[in-house]
Amino acid sequence: MKRCPKCGAPCTRPGQKFCANCGAPLSETPPQAPSWPPEEAVRHKRRMLLLGVVVIVVALIVVVAVAFSLRPASQPAAVSTTTETAQATAVPAATTGLAEDKRLYLENLTETPGMVLTADGVAVAYQVAEDGRLYIDRSLLTQTDTLLRAILPAGDGYQTSLALVSKPSNPTASFGGLTACDAEGYNQPDGEYLDAMLTVYYRSQLKAFNSRQVADLRFSTDLNDQSWEGAITMGAYDAVEYDLEASDMGFTTTGLGYGDHKVTLNVAGHWQGTNRNTGADESGTDYMTIQAIWRDGVWQVDRCIPCTETEYNDGTLMLSTQ
Repeated sequence: MKRCPKCGAPCTRPGQKFCANCGAPLSETPPQAPSWPPEEAVRHKRRMLLLGVVVIVVALIVVVAVAFSLRPASQPAAVSTTTETAQATAVPAATTGLAEDKRLYLENLTETPGMVLTADGVAVAYQVAEDGRLYIDRSLLTQTDTLLRAILPAGDGYQTSLALVSKPSNPTASFGGLTACDAEGYNQPDGEYLDAMLTVYYRSQLKAFNSRQVADLRFSTDLNDQSWEGAITMGAYDAVEYDLEASDMGFTTTGLGYGDHKVTLNVAGHWQGTNRNTGADESGTDYMTIQAIWRDGVWQVDRCIPCTETEYNDGTLMLSTQ
């Protein structure tokens, strides 16, 4: 039913031109409500939005351009200069090494390309001092009688030189002459080496008797440690306080035998000490057959068997050389 667009009253008569209630003119087709928002307003809004985007983009371009123009032209060079300065202040290891009182100098040893230095068979780093001498960090020496070994390439083979450091506080270690060896430093121990090794081993054994500590044994394999463990920890030799400096071990070349990375010989350990109960001075001699083996870059005592003085003198070995 048609209604008056002004007052909303119903228009009941066909063809009615005016509203019977308010007199407002009636059209044949009811007027349509205008669309919202108007098309022109939408188009205007779109134009303004697009304009805003353009303005923002232009502003960003201007900001970036200004930032680049204001950046100092020397900035890239500054990075390079910083790197060069760091390199210039990084002095060689020889002059940035340890303090003098922490160095152990290696006397009679010259740096050689490919040289390896070990302490009791374990590789250690060395440095070159300002005067050209070689040295290592003294803190690497954690106990007395540390054996240093230098292994140097020589032609188609290798040569080795040894130094024994009696105390970690020593300022220097003096290396001996060069002898032929393999790449690991192995060679048959000569009389001079055996004498030094046995002296260190025997004094460490007496020290272990004094302390009841198996760990005090030096140049000793696990097998030898285990064979002495009971006697050491139970105090089987507690009757005497042994004087390490006054005690020593010698050997006889009679019967001495070399095997594959093995040496067997008779030894005599001469000890001095003080009786713990009476305070009297005592001394004695231990005769043994000892077998040493090359293991972990160092010669180590592997087995000890008691023998008599006669067997020692005759060269009768209580262990096989094979």
